[in-house]
Amino acid sequence: MMQFAELNLHHRGNAEKTTNLVRRAVRMGYDAVVINIDIGQMEAKSSDKSAETEHQPPRKKKRKSNANPTEAIKEQSDVIGGGGGDVVPDPFLVNEKQLDLSSLEQAGRKFRQFSRLTVHLTDSTSVHKLLHHAKLKLYDLVAVRFDDEQILMTLQRKGHLIDLISIEADSGKVPWLYLPKVVQACVACGLGFELVYSKALFSQENRRQFFSNARSLMTITRGGRGVVLSSGADEIIAIRAPYDAANLCTLFGMEPRHGRKFVAANAKAILLRSQSRRTIKGSIHVTSDLSAIPSSLGQPSELTLQKLAQIPEFENQLKLQEKDIDRDVEMIAIV
Repeated sequence: MMQFAELNLHHRGNAEKTTNLVRRAVRMGYDAVVINIDIGQMEAKSSDKSAETEHQPPRKKKRKSNANPTEAIKEQSDVIGGGGGDVVPDPFLVNEKQLDLSSLEQAGRKFRQFSRLTVHLTDSTSVHKLLHHAKLKLYDLVAVRFDDEQILMTLQRKGHLIDLISIEADSGKVPWLYLPKVVQACVACGLGFELVYSKALFSQENRRQFFSNARSLMTITRGGRGVVLSSGADEIIAIRAPYDAANLCTLFGMEPRHGRKFVAANAKAILLRSQSRRTIKGSIHVTSDLSAIPSSLGQPSELTLQKLAQIPEFENQLKLQEKDIDRDVEMIAIV
């Protein structure tokens, strides 16, 4: 059973550095960690490119034989970030063989790691591109940042593929925190709200704004429903132990006994919601032994099947199924 979760350890491309972050989190008592790849904005502004090419003559089309395959792949890829040339990377997970998990094993706890993608949304187009991106399903968690209030309203209706709405300590004043009904509707739909504290550790201005936004969020969510605390750490020094992070709630105007849920219960609920998307929505039990089929009616399955066979539509379906089985048997005999 999961006890504490750190939902935001940054991966910047250095596997060794990320592994050290995970080692530190485990040593501090976290048994679930989420490795976050933050790609910034979903795409570069097209207006800048159009302004440069507006008065230029159209280029001649290159022959396929002379075309650069790298450039072709680059054009077909979804663009992220201000540079306009990167693609959404694959998720990253650390090699668990390089971790010392003995402390968790002695406590009877199991280590779990998850992948996460974080995107900064700027408009409805970026929302659409994110929700329809081919690599979105590869990640366990999907988090977003934004300033536009309209994006929050969009996620309220179409946020089933989004897990977290993230608030950084250096975000400044968050406009959509003044839409309490929309925020509450998002929480009711299962969306979580993340308060990232690492940048508040080293800047007085960030710290002041972080606590201001946190207090507003606690009030809107009626005591922190659906809210999680995470470090967003790039360096080991930015990670705080579970109880130290939980005690931050006293600075939000809450009682200490309510702090644990921000790194435990609420985090677990968000992870479970994300995992539910990756599971099948139903199952089929196939057996020739009718007595092995469970019955919710509290009676033998043979009797239930006989009653169902009295329904004309069900009886016709059984006959069609028997014909298909007989045909398959004949085909096997011929072979």
